[in-house]
Order: sequence, then structure tokens, then C-alpha cells
Amino acid sequence: MEVDITISEVKAKLEQLNGSKSGGPNNLHPRILKELAHELASPLGKFFNKSLNSGVVPFDWRIANIVPIFKKGKKSDPGNYRPVSLTSVVCKILETILKEKVVRDIEANGNWDKLQHGFTKGRSCQTNLISFFEKVTDFLDKGNAVDLICLNFSKAFDTVPHGELLVKLEKLGINMKVERWISNRLKGRLQRVILKGELSGWRKVTSRVPQGSVLGPILFNLFIADLGTKSGSVLIKFADDTKLGAIANSEKDRDIIQEDEGPWSPG
Repeated sequence: MEVDITISEVKAKLEQLNGSKSGGPNNLHPRILKELAHELASPLGKFFNKSLNSGVVPFDWRIANIVPIFKKGKKSDPGNYRPVSLTSVVCKILETILKEKVVRDIEANGNWDKLQHGFTKGRSCQTNLISFFEKVTDFLDKGNAVDLICLNFSKAFDTVPHGELLVKLEKLGINMKVERWISNRLKGRLQRVILKGELSGWRKVTSRVPQGSVLGPILFNLFIADLGTKSGSVLIKFADDTKLGAIANSEKDRDIIQEDEGPWSPG
């Protein structure tokens, strides 16, 4: 896979930036980057290639501001807030380019997870449901009883072990330069919380895929790509939400489903 970053690629991504978004921890606003796309494309392209070829990710790209967004319930309960990570806009530009190259490479090699509908181009929550229920309905139309099992990983993105993730990326044939860059991107990360203008202290991030990053969702998808590959049941994934369905006409059928569901782990 060719991974050299071209000036035209960088310029296109700069021009596509949303000028109303946050500037991230380093306060480099996307509107400035967008309006200076022509002037910045060349120096940023050289910088991106140097980072990729050396495998070194700048410190500013490893830090994130966490903004807690209230969902529902008691405002005094921290569990009722959704954390939104604000990361470097410049880093997101490089991540976007790398993501496109990685996806093309995986699709060309036939290694893409065909069961996954989340964070996948051309697929959605709707295609996830239609695909699953078409198969289940077929079972029912033939007079079968069907059992459904819904699975969800608790704090899935937060608990991805970096070591196992990198092993899986290597097995999938990810370009060595990109894999080394991702490995460095995962190390030495820090985050702090911003609430009503007040800042917490910095805390180390020792697991999880980078939230608020462009690569985060695809890294998670690649990490669980082997989940359910040995399943004999109908199985569909939408990120970490997984649905399992199978014929359950007898006690033996139900035991098979339980055995199919029980030992799963993305590893």
C-alpha cells in the first residue's frame, strides 16, 4: 500500500474542514486552516510524511480536552454525562488520509469485516437491521421458532488493549509504516476535563482507542473483526452492538445457541 502523503490530498482535506468546529487543545482553529489551505498544503504534507516515515507522533497530537455532555437523569451523577474528546485538527487531517488508505487496502485484500455495519461506508443502522431481520424472517416463514440474543460490550471503546490491537493490525496486513505510526499514536496520551471554563489536571490514557479521533472507530472495528467468525448462527454487528439469531425448535437448538454465544471475546 502506498502511504506517501501528497500535497493535493492535504489541500483537499483542508478545504473540506468545517470552520465552525472547535480548535482542539492547541486552539488551532479549523477555519484558519481551511482559509489557508493553498499556503499550508505543502508544508503540512512534508510534515505528515516526516511523521509517518519516522513513526513519531508529536506530543500535541496525543492530548485531548474532554467536554462532558449531559444526557439525562441527575446532573450530580458523573455517569449521566457523555464525554466528548476534542483533539488536534491537524492530526485529524492526517488520520483521515491514513484511514482512507487503510480501508482501501483492507478491502482490496478481502480482509474487511463483512458482518460489520457500524462506521462502514455504504452501511448504516438501517442496513444492519434489514440484513439481520431478512434472515430471521426467512426462518420464521418456514415455520421455525427463533431465538435472538443481543450483545453489547460495556465501555467497549474504553477497554481496547493496545497490545492486542497492534497484533491484530499486523495480522490484517496493515502497512508497517502505518502500523508503527498508530502504535506511537497510542502511547503517552493525556486528557483533561473542561467544565464551565475550569480545567482538571492531565491524566494518562493507558487503554482504549483514541476517542474524538478519525482513526478511533475503524481501529475498534478492526479489533473486533474476528468476533463471531466461527459462529454458526445469523450474526450482524453495528460497532459493539451485536445481534445473534438462530433456529430454536428444540432444547438442543437452544443449547447450541448458548454455546455459540457464551465463549465470545474479541481476541
